[in-house]
Amino acid sequence: MENNIENVKFDPGYAPIVLNALGQVGYNYYIFSAIPNVKLKKMNFPHTLRKIEGFLKTNVAFYLGCLLWASYIKQFENAQIEGNKLLGETCSEEEYTSEINFLIDTITKELPRDCKYYLGKNYECDEKYLPILEAYKQFLILNEGFVNCSKVSQIVIPENLKKLNNKQLNLINEKINKAIEEKEIEQLFECFDLIF
Repeated sequence: MENNIENVKFDPGYAPIVLNALGQVGYNYYIFSAIPNVKLKKMNFPHTLRKIEGFLKTNVAFYLGCLLWASYIKQFENAQIEGNKLLGETCSEEEYTSEINFLIDTITKELPRDCKYYLGKNYECDEKYLPILEAYKQFLILNEGFVNCSKVSQIVIPENLKKLNNKQLNLINEKINKAIEEKEIEQLFECFDLIF
């Protein structure tokens, strides 16, 4: 994942790692919702919850990775962005925020409600999830779904993310490279405190 000052990649290499996880939270919830019998739902919920939590963790790590990557490449203000498949597309805010809104609703409404009903206990997700999802949603909105981002200078970083020094930026790049190389994007949670 070498970048020069003239060109940077839109995706440093996350896609092959997360491809099978994107959209799976909603899909698994849909399959679970289709079970007609309440007794069967109670029996299936623990298994469904484990699957959803696994996919949720990967999704949130991916969104954190996107924020980290944007923070890293922002230092190359004059660089062109390579590989932005969204460039030139047209879509509404509702379209490009629908998945992130779904995940926010899942951890703040759906899972707490269903855990209470089917398991008789409170649901608590990792405390990092909601700040990451909310920051990524803001990131999407500020950048209008990235449909106009052909240069790094056009990328807008949410103001609530910390400004990073060169040492921190290099550390982030190392962590991103390692996570991609080892195909374990969840390692990026170690960088949470660097930007939040």
